[in-house]
Amino acid sequence: MPVLKAVEKLERYAPGGEDTDVASWRREGAIVFYWLSALALTLLFRLPEPFTFNVAQTVASVWGVVLLVVSLGISQWLYAQVAIHEERPFNWLGTPIFIIGNSLGETLAFLLVFKLGTFIGGSLATPFGLAGTSYHVLTFGFGFLTFLIYGGAIHGLFWMRIFPPHFREDERALKVRKFRLWSESALSFSWCLVFYVFEDFWSVVFFHAIVDTVLMIRVRPRIFRFSSSSPAVVS
Repeated sequence: MPVLKAVEKLERYAPGGEDTDVASWRREGAIVFYWLSALALTLLFRLPEPFTFNVAQTVASVWGVVLLVVSLGISQWLYAQVAIHEERPFNWLGTPIFIIGNSLGETLAFLLVFKLGTFIGGSLATPFGLAGTSYHVLTFGFGFLTFLIYGGAIHGLFWMRIFPPHFREDERALKVRKFRLWSESALSFSWCLVFYVFEDFWSVVFFHAIVDTVLMIRVRPRIFRFSSSSPAVVS
């Protein structure tokens, strides 16, 4: 799949953020700006999903929960096989800040992008007189494709430049990383399906928080520390 190949290239050749113990307001500021921009756009376009609690619908479906749990389990197991922290200490302050902020802020961004895709898909389906299953397949398909493109781009162009290099490069790891991209796509599919079928924002926030927790445990980036072992502070 071209999208997955592009993500792999971004992931492998992104320079990576500087692994430093010096606090950086520019780095943390970029992250907070990302979260607040997603919140501002959510309010601007008046998306209803964050202000409704449809978790019960997802849970009642059973298959929705199974899909979320299975795709999460496989993707995070594969991620744990290749992600390394290189003896960085666990970030006790930054971890809860990042988990809470990113599970909310970036999930808002994901929802915005997905709904943009479904809007495009629906706009294309209507002139062709598509209805029923064909309408929903095209609409959801565009939403999912837009989600994948955005997810790969924000990961490779933003996050991989903030986090220090954190993937093993041995032969086994490179093979696992290819499977991991497919597992991440399956995870994204499950999130998009929950967005589309149940209009459920908060279940995705919960599962996104688990993903962020695994990242902070396995990679331990030095973010949101607000202090450093060095007296200098990078602005």
